[in-house]
Amino acid sequence: MKAIPNVHSFKSTLFIFTNRLASLICSGLMIIGISSAAEPFDGISKTAKEEVSAADTATLFKKADLSQKYTAALTNLEKTLAAGGDLNLIVHLREERDSIQKTGDPSSHQDKPLVQIREKYLKSMTAINAETKASRAKTVESTARKLREQETALTKAGKVDEALTLRKNGESLMLEISGGTAADAVSFTDDPRAKSLPNLNPLEPIQIPAERPPVVEKPFSTGSWLTSMTVPVAKQNIREPIILGDRNKNIWINVVVSPYSVWSGADRGKVHLYAASFLATKSRFENLEFGADHANRFYFQNCALTNCRFPKIGWWHDGGDFFAKHYFENCYIKGSYSGKLTVQENGIRAQTCVFEDIEFPTIRFQKHQPADLVNEKWLRIITCRFVKCKIPLSFLLLTRDCMFENCVFSDDIDRGDDEEITKPIKIDLYVSNCQMRINKLPPAVTLNQKQYGELKGVTIPTADSLAEMMAR
Repeated sequence: MKAIPNVHSFKSTLFIFTNRLASLICSGLMIIGISSAAEPFDGISKTAKEEVSAADTATLFKKADLSQKYTAALTNLEKTLAAGGDLNLIVHLREERDSIQKTGDPSSHQDKPLVQIREKYLKSMTAINAETKASRAKTVESTARKLREQETALTKAGKVDEALTLRKNGESLMLEISGGTAADAVSFTDDPRAKSLPNLNPLEPIQIPAERPPVVEKPFSTGSWLTSMTVPVAKQNIREPIILGDRNKNIWINVVVSPYSVWSGADRGKVHLYAASFLATKSRFENLEFGADHANRFYFQNCALTNCRFPKIGWWHDGGDFFAKHYFENCYIKGSYSGKLTVQENGIRAQTCVFEDIEFPTIRFQKHQPADLVNEKWLRIITCRFVKCKIPLSFLLLTRDCMFENCVFSDDIDRGDDEEITKPIKIDLYVSNCQMRINKLPPAVTLNQKQYGELKGVTIPTADSLAEMMAR
């Protein structure tokens, strides 16, 4: 005799699901009626929420069907076990069935026959949840792409404020439709009541790529590198651009430069990352542009870089910040840098480096408060020495435990539409023979000039100490 499912429970469940489905259909009809003149975000938001709602409703029906089948199986098992006379086990089966019908969750009983049949139920439930997660992830990916496209269109049309509003609304939408899984791509909104100085925490280490690809001979015979490789040691002139990776074809590569290499460029000497990471150690570079598109990274360790540039290139972007990342460790950098920097497009991390004869650009914080970024691993310069540099205020706000020799501190030339700095921030500057020419210091900013000898507990490199390190 076949088991008869709990009809009352099934009708109640079906009633709930029917109401959800009706709500979904009404929502869909509302979406169809949206005017073509509606804001871009409204259409994207409604479509995303509709897709998530449809996936959630389908999941509810699948789980209801699975619960009905499981309770029926429990009823059949009870009949089978009744012949054995094990009343306690039968009681546990019924409690399991009641728990499934009420909440969908199993009981805590661990009787072997019950555990065996429960495993099948839980395995099926896991598969349903995985399918739902995949469907939601697809919606998140599609929504992020649409938001990026609209941001780009608004920006190109000169509607920067509208693009920024779209981004902010988009971040909230991404959190909502992803169930929180997209949180890493969204910045924290800080408490506007905060008036105290931010705590300086240890910075998270930067993870250097561990992959060491095979050596490829004569890589400079072509300007398009589409294979992961270790570049053999060479003293190489670079007179035309070298393009690494192909994002449109989803070809991502990892390039490692052999130690003691020397590369020299000219006006067209460029190394551009479009879908790649680039790691160089104990090498020298001069007159080259090291440009990175979104999600690409340069890593320089124990290197000397003279008259080089480090811009963000390409048009790829998303809703986060620090698109193009450059990492410097134990490097000597002279007469180099980029003409334009923004928090959104540029990530920089430098530690135990020496910067000499550089006129640094203004860095645009845009909608960020510098105090909110004092512990950001991709926007900090720590334990470095600056020699004969001209440094605007915005760049000084990136430093921590740094020494300055014969430098000039100046006002920022162009902050664009950056928000006014209102949150307190203090930077200690360990100086020798420096000139303070900042005439427009915001009240929330404190630049605390100290003598060299007051910096304790850290080692600041010199050009000579770095040269020794590179030669080892």
